[in-house]
Amino acid sequence: MTLRGVTYQGPPIEDFSLLDGVPPELGDILIQINGFIAYGGGLHVRGLCEEPFWHSLGRYREGEMALRALFPNVQHDDIPFAQDYLGNQFLLREEAVWRLRADTGEARLMEADLPSFFGRAREDAVGYLSLDLLARHHTENGPLEPGELVHTMPPPALKPDDRDVALRAVPVANAVSFLAAFSKQIRDIPDGTQVNLKLLDPDASR
Repeated sequence: MTLRGVTYQGPPIEDFSLLDGVPPELGDILIQINGFIAYGGGLHVRGLCEEPFWHSLGRYREGEMALRALFPNVQHDDIPFAQDYLGNQFLLREEAVWRLRADTGEARLMEADLPSFFGRAREDAVGYLSLDLLARHHTENGPLEPGELVHTMPPPALKPDDRDVALRAVPVANAVSFLAAFSKQIRDIPDGTQVNLKLLDPDASR
């Protein structure tokens, strides 16, 4: 697999029992490279490990950070194999890739299997993964460190002008937890409704 802008590669798999329940098409990739961050932080593919916590696929399938517990539209058998720089999640559901928009909790089929997902990202990472705000974050704040995501204020669901959005880096778990709580707050609000929301920023400490 050819990757650009790699800023992190996961440690070698030490416990191959972690492959249990992982689809072969994903397992074959993780045996070669046990997860990675590519495109300057734009795509994080999780690995089969216990540490670091933010890189562990298992920790986002089970336990307090299980995405199916945080987001109602994540199904029990979904494999949350990756995320983008904003915390939107990519799920392997049977053989198809789905994208979970983290600030709304909405899941949609990407009409791609795993090989075509990686192929399209490789061909046009900026367009396919919508990396525009990542480029701006790099310019204003510097590159993302492994284990960080870009937090936007206000969240994209509030449809702000991109010029008015503040960007900063926060730890992965803080960003995902914040987005899950935010998506639950707005889940039943009809489009176009005017609301007053008190937004609590995720802690930026590591």
